[in-house]
Amino acid sequence: MKKDRAATEEKIYQAFLKVLEERGPQGVGINAIAKTAGVSKELIYRYFGGLKGLLLQYAQKGDFFKTILDIDQEQEGSLDALKIFTQKGTKELRENALSQEILRWQLLENNEHTKDLFKFTNAQIGKAFPMNGKDTSLTQALNLMIGGYVYFTLLSKFNKYFINTDLSDEATWEKFDSVIARTIELFKEGEV
Repeated sequence: MKKDRAATEEKIYQAFLKVLEERGPQGVGINAIAKTAGVSKELIYRYFGGLKGLLLQYAQKGDFFKTILDIDQEQEGSLDALKIFTQKGTKELRENALSQEILRWQLLENNEHTKDLFKFTNAQIGKAFPMNGKDTSLTQALNLMIGGYVYFTLLSKFNKYFINTDLSDEATWEKFDSVIARTIELFKEGEV
């Protein structure tokens, strides 16, 4: 029985991925997933709690943002781990069009379906950030920089420029990445 449930859950999840890729986040729905998987809607609600649970599963499996699964627990919270995480994470963000669409969906609708996905993702990413009880300026600086990076990534789909910065030029993104890495190095060196 457990084997059947696991197989059915996987079938539902794969159907969810297929519908998500074909229709985008705003076009995904329980009816379409059920039809694609060949199961009842009730099973999707029973096994996943609906779309919200499927999106959380999407994050937990690393399909939304694989880099969060690569955070080394032994290095967790170190500046070296943070540097590696940001290098991998910014590249992944720019390459993962579906994750970008989910980010846009959350921003446009502030919907309930994505709340758990973002709560999980933010908690995982937070593990990479070193916290100092007295000085959280690195965390704040990187939050600002990464927030800007996410914004520029989302913006670049529709706009070539932000002010006079060419978002279509790979050299721009390399410079952004190098500024983030250098900021981490400054903190590592104790200069800031």
